[in-house]
Amino acid sequence: MRNPSAYEADIAVLGSGASGTHGLLRILALLTDRMSSTDDMISIAVIERDQQFHSGIPYGHRSGGSSLLISALESFLPDRERSEFIGWLEERREEMLDWATDGRTPDSTLAKLMDRDWILRHEDEVRAGRWDDLYLPRRLYGQYLSELVERAVEAARGLVEVDFLHADVNEVIGDGHGGAHLRERNSDGEVLFEVHAHSVLLAIGSPPVRSLAVSDVPVDAGRATTDAGSATVDDLLDTGLVADIHTPEIEHVIEKIRVRLESLPAEKRTILLIGGNADALEFLLASHRLRQDTGARLSILSSRGRPHYWHHDLPGEQASTPILDHLFATAEAGAPLRARDLHAAVRAEVTAAISQGNVNSTIAALITAVGSSLRYMDDFELCSMATDHGVAISDLLRRAGGDSLDFLTDGIADGSITCIPGRFREAHVREDMLFATVDQLPGSAPNPGDEAASNDAQRYPDHGYAVIVNGTGFERVTDTRSPLLRQMLGSGTVRASAARTGLSLDEKFQAAPGIFVLGPLIAGHHHGGSAYWHIESVARIIQLADAVTDSLVTETISKRSMRQPLLTS
Repeated sequence: MRNPSAYEADIAVLGSGASGTHGLLRILALLTDRMSSTDDMISIAVIERDQQFHSGIPYGHRSGGSSLLISALESFLPDRERSEFIGWLEERREEMLDWATDGRTPDSTLAKLMDRDWILRHEDEVRAGRWDDLYLPRRLYGQYLSELVERAVEAARGLVEVDFLHADVNEVIGDGHGGAHLRERNSDGEVLFEVHAHSVLLAIGSPPVRSLAVSDVPVDAGRATTDAGSATVDDLLDTGLVADIHTPEIEHVIEKIRVRLESLPAEKRTILLIGGNADALEFLLASHRLRQDTGARLSILSSRGRPHYWHHDLPGEQASTPILDHLFATAEAGAPLRARDLHAAVRAEVTAAISQGNVNSTIAALITAVGSSLRYMDDFELCSMATDHGVAISDLLRRAGGDSLDFLTDGIADGSITCIPGRFREAHVREDMLFATVDQLPGSAPNPGDEAASNDAQRYPDHGYAVIVNGTGFERVTDTRSPLLRQMLGSGTVRASAARTGLSLDEKFQAAPGIFVLGPLIAGHHHGGSAYWHIESVARIIQLADAVTDSLVTETISKRSMRQPLLTS
């Protein structure tokens, strides 16, 4: 690894999470296919601000050993990639089983990637090789990606030179010739790092998580200035405020919460978790042992109490989608399918499924149907899906499962977990506790069986907690605190999509000449009969990597041919 003050590259990959890594792997494969040993080498700079490459937040050190994939392996990866990953897992199966049997920590990276508790819970499935149904430890996939990159770089040796560079890039400026300057500047404006790239793959992931309105303490992760002076992330954690469960990493956050809880009497050991997204489930799982050890009680605040997708499948449940079936029948007959009608149909089907007790099977059927619905839509309706209705439909069709739901169900049953209906407004500090103000939404009510939420809802608006955890999801691009996105938008280098969830792109997935986008910032884009409103899943990223990198590599080689003798195509 090098960390030069100035650097020239044919391609810069900015971000080394799942999007950047799959983009890099595809770029290397394409260049290896298109070039020969007589060509001048293509130079690639992979730039990552974190200490760890090829993992991003979900699959690296910032997620804990207990953190699991948000879906079962069967739906996490496409068939070919899943088969290869399972082969990698099979090579480590005996080591996992030995660890479960004798309890001795493996003398390998395996012990850093996962908790033994997970193996003990799933020993039978691991022993039988039933990987598809498992919610695997996330770090396993991060290690797998790292090894894939190592092999791909070696295979491209002599054709492609890859440098992995550490920098916190906060400025991207077009060079006027289809390339860009990527810089890291300090607070005084001094350039600490610079790369000039002729093509850029912008793969920086989602914007930061939304901030919470909390008075009397700073709420931004990192350093934030208040009347009391300057506060670090640890200062916030000492106060009981978790602004981001992954800052600096979830295991550190859990340990700081443990220290705070153990400093308080038992009756004050309470945690409020705000939100019902993937981060909320990850915290629920990561905090399981902590809550057992300290006797802490967990309250989960979301708009309708316990989210409808936070339930296991019921025995024998079968999907039922009569409203959507009728809508599709009319579309097959030639009637145009409107995005708003699809949204209304999905909402009605989910509402009916909740009352009938077949919500999980119905949601599975609806997810498949929504994907196929785009072929009935014209360009206007595809735009409407990408910018408005698609996001709302995805919110209705969220799914959850695995170990997190097991612990949730057990906690609700034994009274250690309570689900509260409402929306967080603000919190303030009083003495040694954080007090939350909650708005109860019109018509909100706890789910059947959540009696504790029904009894306690009225008193929660002024209830004190030892810890408040933010699980509310990501900011919109136009509202973001990300210095890089703010600079790129403010300078006019890029524009936000109409949905404000991503960047405005052309048909080649370019946000600006030579700046190609892969990952969550594609959200809000549509073209060629496709619409994109949610680009978080690895399977979706892999699918899009082909189209994005094919355009990027073609353009990179074209630019080289203008500067040097024509490369072999």
